[in-house]
Amino acid sequence: MIIKDDESVDIQTPTGPMRTHFFRPAAQGRYPGLILFSEIFQVTGPIRRTAAMLAGHGFVAAVPEIFHELELPGTALAYDEAGVARGNAHKITKDLASFDSDARAVLDYLKTSPHCSGKLGVMGICVGGHLAFRAAMNPE
Repeated sequence: MIIKDDESVDIQTPTGPMRTHFFRPAAQGRYPGLILFSEIFQVTGPIRRTAAMLAGHGFVAAVPEIFHELELPGTALAYDEAGVARGNAHKITKDLASFDSDARAVLDYLKTSPHCSGKLGVMGICVGGHLAFRAAMNPE
């Protein structure tokens, strides 16, 4: 399936704008929406490839920059010791409730997207798995 993988939106959250990257089928239509929460390194090549694969299977994949309060938009941490230390520090520095409000903001955005059917899901990798579990406990 041909996809679009070059779209991003700065979604407003209670703690400021959060750059969110979108991957979706290029064909007209409405598709299920999915938040893909990244590992501590944010939106890296492997995360982009995973989101592209999901889009190729017919999902609108939204990939938020989970440390938007702590890093400039577009920042991906390196897969090295410094990146690990920085990402691990961020995951314990950021208030847990703000992760939840970030998820809510992306879900709300997806619900209003002309490309999304309104069916929503979440998944995550590494710390993103924890964030996906928390978001999945939302009654919607």
